[in-house]
Amino acid sequence: MGHLKTFSFKALLNVPLVFIILLLSGRLGWGTALTIAVLLAAVSYAGDVYILPRTGNALAAAADGVIAEVLLWAVRSVGIFIEFRTIIYVAVAVVIVEGMVYHPYLKRLVSADSMGPGIGDRD
Repeated sequence: MGHLKTFSFKALLNVPLVFIILLLSGRLGWGTALTIAVLLAAVSYAGDVYILPRTGNALAAAADGVIAEVLLWAVRSVGIFIEFRTIIYVAVAVVIVEGMVYHPYLKRLVSADSMGPGIGDRD
């Protein structure tokens, strides 16, 4: 199973959720919200490829939350206003989805050849 399939599953789980949260904040247009949601999924996936095999589900889920917060603060710092509570909601939603759904899927179904050694070794 390659990166395209696993990233697509991650994007399918995260992009709609993050997109809806960003739209409900009332400050962003749909294009901006969608761009941020896809960017967050891509950056978070890169983190999963590096962090999950080395640390396990709990730390990788926490790292996804931190990545979400840092990315949204960076977006906010370039002038796209995102409310603080929206950043927290997105980070919490990402951590919950990642920890409960995506990481166990990734650890169970991805072969060591396609993602690197260690997938599924911890927690």
